Amino acid sequence: MGTTSLIPAVADAGPLIHLAEINALHFLALLAPLFVPEQVWDETVGHGRVVAHDLHAVSGLRRVTVSDDTCDRFVAANDLHHLHAGERACLTLCTRDRLNTLLTDDLAVRDAAKQLGVQPVGSLGVLIRAFHVNLIERNVAETLMRRLQTTSSLFVTDTIVELAIETLSAEDGR
Repeated sequence: MGTTSLIPAVADAGPLIHLAEINALHFLALLAPLFVPEQVWDETVGHGRVVAHDLHAVSGLRRVTVSDDTCDRFVAANDLHHLHAGERACLTLCTRDRLNTLLTDDLAVRDAAKQLGVQPVGSLGVLIRAFHVNLIERNVAETLMRRLQTTSSLFVTDTIVELAIETLSAEDGR
């Protein structure tokens, strides 16, 4: 197992749901502290998409409150009305607390994050990082990436999965 420095991040619902669906939530410990706004907690645990115990088991995970007033002002100032409550709270928190990494699998949120100077990382990116820091072997990373596509509710194309696997090859030196 390799050593790694932890990266603070904010988590949107998508990666929490998708990684839970393939039993890979434990890799989120690479992102610590990992802040989960109450709005996202409600979208995941509150709607039965992720088991609370499983999220509590993720080392470094912290539930946080982002007030509706704070979100509303941020959304109005940045024209983000098209996003869901959890996504809005995530971007508000990233900007308010100067957190540069946002876990999200949603394209509209990824675009908004980039415009705000926040680095979006998806479920595939979490698995790539787990491989990069030697938490998993290449074959395990590939298997989990393919399971994201075939088993989870994440919509991801063959092309994107193959590009992610190529990234593993490049990092593996092969």
